[in-house]
Amino acid sequence: MSDFSQHPLFSRRLFLTRGVQLLSVAGTLPLFLDRSARCLAADFAANPLGAGRPDRILVVVQLAGGNDGLNTVVPIRNDDYYRARPRIGIAKKDALATTDDFGFHPSMTGMKQLYDAGNLAVLHAVGYPNPNRSHFRSTDIWATGEPEKVSQTGWLGRYCDNNCCGADPGPQAAGQIAKADRIPEPSAAIALTTDPPVALQGQKFLPITFRTPDSLTFAAGRRDTNLNPSFDQLNDVDPMMAHDPDHKPPKDSPHGMLPMGTSGSLNQNNVTEQFLQRSALNARVYADTIKKSTANVQNKAKYPNSRLASDLKLTAQMISSGFPTRVYYVQMGGFDTHSGQAPRHEKLLSELSSSLAAFAEDLKLMGHFDRTTVMTFSEFGRRVGENGSGGTDHGEAAPMFVMGGKVKPGFIGTPPDLSNAKLHRGDVAYSLDFRRLYATVLRDWLKCDNTKVLGQKFEPIKLYKA
Repeated sequence: MSDFSQHPLFSRRLFLTRGVQLLSVAGTLPLFLDRSARCLAADFAANPLGAGRPDRILVVVQLAGGNDGLNTVVPIRNDDYYRARPRIGIAKKDALATTDDFGFHPSMTGMKQLYDAGNLAVLHAVGYPNPNRSHFRSTDIWATGEPEKVSQTGWLGRYCDNNCCGADPGPQAAGQIAKADRIPEPSAAIALTTDPPVALQGQKFLPITFRTPDSLTFAAGRRDTNLNPSFDQLNDVDPMMAHDPDHKPPKDSPHGMLPMGTSGSLNQNNVTEQFLQRSALNARVYADTIKKSTANVQNKAKYPNSRLASDLKLTAQMISSGFPTRVYYVQMGGFDTHSGQAPRHEKLLSELSSSLAAFAEDLKLMGHFDRTTVMTFSEFGRRVGENGSGGTDHGEAAPMFVMGGKVKPGFIGTPPDLSNAKLHRGDVAYSLDFRRLYATVLRDWLKCDNTKVLGQKFEPIKLYKA
């Protein structure tokens, strides 16, 4: 077995103190994992808090189920709206007025405060051409940025592929880590979800994904659920194998591993499998760092009691800890309000609004609000007309929220026209392509080539202050 402790780029103590049991499988790691382990360990040792790295942060909040945009941002002077929703429409006197024409749902007091403070932008009628009303397909479209075809990578995953590869950890590493072996920084994106969101999956990148720091683990995305054994093999190797350099996997083993330090050609069949093993290693390496960093940060704002609030509270801790993560992703479900919408939607919007307001206050008090952009999205809006069950069915375009210290406040885009002649299949027609927002965030906030990430050019919008 190779002696890791003598290698200039690897510290046995570093991994042990970070709670990673990687050494137990050192004797059977494939060559690329051996290299990755050394590179990651040295990178941590040289720069544990990511000092000097780009420090702008994007937080994505997914509203799963299809949020009703018309009862979220209420067109309070639109007679067509009230004719289409005689039972569930939000009365003008109850809405939280923002302009003469629009107001927020009455439960959104926190968002109203953000708007009044000049920290919130509202984008009108966001969607895409030929909209799809399927939850699954439309969510994929928003995640990949590809309305015309099925894509295997997400827009933020491609961003991480192209822009989040860390520099070699030092001159001793030069030439040892082949360019082809370089992978995006494992901590470039973190998802507080059960499975890695499609939006964060790239060709080379998978995000660190967990529900709480104590449960930090790696899970294959839904496109690769049959490959979980690759992760299990890395983490559950027989300990005796680590001390037997002559050990060879059984001939019938479906996941034969290359001995450490050997170069062998990799056939195409196990490329994805080894990609997942690499991702498993990344999660293990960063696990203890996340736990320790969040444990040492005290939030300064009071959060409501909800799952979204807990996720954003943890996100604020990670941001304040100095962790070099560029993108955080959280989800909130329940927006598929086909029946009995009024009380359900009120509760959902109250949770969303109060959680985002607490998150903004926390970031302000900790000094990180100006370097953070928060954007919400939902796979589609709802139909203009209410249905017979006191709810709304799947629709098309809807408003989006973007907040942050550098965000230009107010309304952006063309307000929805709810006259029958202007509706599309009975839905709000889109006037702002969501990929224009993506292009703006990529170019103006994350400072990267948005055309390369999105595959074509989209005109950015005026979202940020000069």
